[in-house]
Amino acid sequence: MVAVEAVVSQLLKKLADPLISLYDVDDKVELLVIQFRVMQCFLKDADARQERNEGVKNWVLNVRDAAYEAEDVIDNFIYKVARLKRTGFMGCITRYACIFCELIARYKLSSDIERINNKFRVISESRSALRIKDISQEAAGTSSAGPSLQEWRLTSPLSQEPDFVGFENDLEILVDRLTNGELRRRVVSVVGMGGLGKTTLTKKVYNDSRVKAHFQSFAWISVSQEFGLRDLLLDFINCYMELSKEELKRVKKMNVSQLRNKISEYLEGKKYLMVVDDIWSNEAWDALKDAFPDVSNGSRIMLTTRNKDTALHADAASRPHHLRFLNNEESWKLFCKKVFLGGDGSCPQQFETLGREIVENCYGLPLAIIVIGGLLSRKEPWEWENVPKSIHWQLSTEKHPVYEILSLSYKDLPYYLKSCFLYLGSFPEDYEFQTKDLIRLWTAEGLLEERGEETFEEVGEDYLQELVRRSLVQVTSRRSSGRIKSCRVHDLLRDLSIAKAREGKFLEVHRGNVNNRPASGARRLAIHNNDLRTLEKLPESREFSTYLSKLTLALSFLDQDPMATLEKLENLRILRLFGNAYWGKEMACTAKGFPRLEFLHLEELGQLEEWKVAKGALPSLLRLRIFNCQFLKMLPEGLQHVTTLQKLQLQVMPVEFNKRLRKGKGEDWHKIRHIPSININEWRDCDDPHLRRDEMDVENGGTGVYFP
Repeated sequence: MVAVEAVVSQLLKKLADPLISLYDVDDKVELLVIQFRVMQCFLKDADARQERNEGVKNWVLNVRDAAYEAEDVIDNFIYKVARLKRTGFMGCITRYACIFCELIARYKLSSDIERINNKFRVISESRSALRIKDISQEAAGTSSAGPSLQEWRLTSPLSQEPDFVGFENDLEILVDRLTNGELRRRVVSVVGMGGLGKTTLTKKVYNDSRVKAHFQSFAWISVSQEFGLRDLLLDFINCYMELSKEELKRVKKMNVSQLRNKISEYLEGKKYLMVVDDIWSNEAWDALKDAFPDVSNGSRIMLTTRNKDTALHADAASRPHHLRFLNNEESWKLFCKKVFLGGDGSCPQQFETLGREIVENCYGLPLAIIVIGGLLSRKEPWEWENVPKSIHWQLSTEKHPVYEILSLSYKDLPYYLKSCFLYLGSFPEDYEFQTKDLIRLWTAEGLLEERGEETFEEVGEDYLQELVRRSLVQVTSRRSSGRIKSCRVHDLLRDLSIAKAREGKFLEVHRGNVNNRPASGARRLAIHNNDLRTLEKLPESREFSTYLSKLTLALSFLDQDPMATLEKLENLRILRLFGNAYWGKEMACTAKGFPRLEFLHLEELGQLEEWKVAKGALPSLLRLRIFNCQFLKMLPEGLQHVTTLQKLQLQVMPVEFNKRLRKGKGEDWHKIRHIPSININEWRDCDDPHLRRDEMDVENGGTGVYFP
């Protein structure tokens, strides 16, 4: 489920716009704000219940739809009034006509807000009928994962792990870290995304003969995403401490502090190995750590976690051990062990090509290979034929074990990170995105919170770091300073983000067939053509959702100019075309086209030579970014008429293109001189020393362009 709380928070910011308060609708807006704030109080609790209660899930959907509707109403009003202010009312024949236009806009805003307020009264009544007011007590101490999944995830060191493949070197490293080194109680953490094999590896280490010979006492506890601390401590005592019935009765009457002391006294003086499996938060560690004494005798604690922060919080001096994905041969070996349980575990030669294709679609994730392997082990090899076509669907289907395991990481995100994670689904598969570009897009989308005096760049970097620490984003390169330069998302996690985004109407992604009708109500649309075949054109503008405000086109290789269709989308505010989304030479924006577009991003349009912008086109454009369009000869002539443009970014563009923009000398200087902030960067972060590294910045009304 999309982060509805983030949608509501974004709306509350818009309701505070000064333009709203100027138009005599304060009472109705105030009522709307109050109703949304009341809903916010219940959304976090409702989120914990909606997976198990269809009525609550529908209630959350109704809140989301009402928030989206209110957002559209506010955006529409602000746009119309701002347009009148910007044109100095020149669009009206007389001053009286202009006043009439304002009165109509004010009346429509008032009636629309009243209609939404009435809708919220109905939603509020249904909340009472669903007893959602009581869910704070019901949700407390209850996992957002269903009971069956929770039980499925609880682990035991005694269960056998026959499918151990690819972790042999990791096993040796971890055994060495447990049995050697300093005498202090060290915490050794195994970190990685869900399904990567953290628990499997830890069990193998726990049961290793060298480890068994080294320690005197052993214990294994599974914490999971939500846990009851007292019950967890009592379970430990029941399982590992030999107490009489009378002692157990006394123990059950103890409070949490007394239970911790009881365990600590039991472990005191023992050289112990304690495994804390599937720990999710710093708070969970802080609640448990006092039960594990440090008497400098070489005792060890092993943690498994998806969150690097939790690992470092437990022991900042101990380097977390990060698990990798399996390579092709390891994946194949694991697949064969799981599918061919009898005989020598080898695949019949005639089915090996098909089997390897299936394995390739599991992307080296052990859990995916094991689950799909278990599915195929019950089928004859000749029945495998349709599996490669459906495996993406199989792994992203709700209630599927892989989907639910990965979903836990999403459900654990704070609301402000959920929308940022869902947004990553708009990038093409295996796309490596630059940190700076991603943060700019998050900023343009309004997904970053304002935090004191921090810049949006600083907040965005913090958000990205947190997603990396939670194993939801993979770092592909870092700068010399250690800061993240570029990232990617594992394909299965990308499928998860797309599924969750579609469910919440946050984003719709179309792959391959661009002529499919886009889903109704989606706020964002991304069209990716993974088949790399040339497509003719987009659907007609009427086929798109009227609510569509953000659109990404990638690898679509369109023959016909997409602008002819896209400029008619009245609510479109953000448009990104990259990776040869358009394969033509000419592109044109006509008068009155793109009435609300605020951000336009053109990247790697490999055939584009000429872009035309008519006077009156792009009347709301604030930011324009053009990256690596090597055949584009110049900026469009009509750009000087786009007076709203605040920021222009040109990166990795041809030298001759940039020379036309020289201050006072270039043929195209008149097209950009009105833009307050200009950035021209030819070969940024390029490792080839023979390429030029020219960069120019003009901020706050500056008028200089520098070329050496």
